[in-house]
Amino acid sequence: MDDDEEEAGGALAAIRARSGVILGAVGLLAWLALIWFMFGDVL
Repeated sequence: MDDDEEEAGGALAAIRARSGVILGAVGLLAWLALIWFMFGDVL
């Protein structure tokens, strides 16, 4: 039981540690998609 809790905590800690990177990557892709849809015909 303790092993499962440690694995879950480790996974959760890893997700929390990388949440800023994941959020930044998703935000960058969303921003690029917005620019593409707004100015795609001009570019």
